[in-house]
Amino acid sequence: MRRLVFLSFILFYFVAKPQAQNLIQNGSFEIFDSIDCGGGGFDNYSMIGTPHVVNNWYSLNSPDYFNSTCFAGGFNVPYSYFGHCYSKQGNAYAGGIAFTGNYETKEYIYQQLSVPLQAGKIYCLSFYASRADGVTHAVNNIGAYFSASIPPLVSNYYVNATPQVLNQSGFITDTISWTEIQGCFTALGGEQYITIGNFNSNANTDTLFVGSVNQTPSTFKYAYYYIDDVTLIDQSTVGFNELDKGKSFDIYPNPTNSILNIESNNQQLQNATIEMKNTLGQIVYFDVYAHQIHISDLPSGIYFITINNKETKRTIKFVKD
Repeated sequence: MRRLVFLSFILFYFVAKPQAQNLIQNGSFEIFDSIDCGGGGFDNYSMIGTPHVVNNWYSLNSPDYFNSTCFAGGFNVPYSYFGHCYSKQGNAYAGGIAFTGNYETKEYIYQQLSVPLQAGKIYCLSFYASRADGVTHAVNNIGAYFSASIPPLVSNYYVNATPQVLNQSGFITDTISWTEIQGCFTALGGEQYITIGNFNSNANTDTLFVGSVNQTPSTFKYAYYYIDDVTLIDQSTVGFNELDKGKSFDIYPNPTNSILNIESNNQQLQNATIEMKNTLGQIVYFDVYAHQIHISDLPSGIYFITINNKETKRTIKFVKD
């Protein structure tokens, strides 16, 4: 019940507090030019000079662009050649092949970041994937690779690389909701491109037959995913500068999947507040101080818990299994 008391405060905080800068440009694929509704590609091959379609984003092999502007053709939102899917954010998303048993080819989207990554800094990425319901297979090998240059294709088929962020949720089978893929990593320095897709060969790709609701006639042994709402945050800008420094409390167990205990010798904490943020700097919990917090409803991932009172403000990182 206490959490309801702070609902108005949380809503105000979300509106009033500036969010950390997203280093991904056009992360929800909304900005485009000269869209080719009949071809669906990131370049408009139906026009002379093949103008680029989606601002900031480019393609390796031939991923597709879907937008609600396309009322005709096979690349509309929510109805398209690959089935039926509403966008996670806005009116558009990208899509591409993650596996096909017919041949090795896989499709990727990439862009040059607004600024290169800095060595030693921690960056956190989040993006969403949804399986097309017009295909029969699912994979779990969707990830994002950061590099100093555009990664090459192996024999024009796929990118052989180790992604810094990789799906940890098992096979992505959902065709209605969007599955978040997130993770944090320490940059080597100089990485200025992000590439999203499956970076494994067919032999190293785990696949699962799940059937199809609206199967594309020519499709078999095929995995196709939509991608939307891509966010990359430099953690040094989120405001955790006091992380673990001179902490006046401790938390356990860490990691945990249900209850987080807070232990402190500070007798003034009964007047304190507890604030919890995810890796994007968004508040996921706010309440008055308590010795235990139930977190079973939070998604798995990395979180930061801060105790605030008039004398102390300290932050500790923990992991939700």
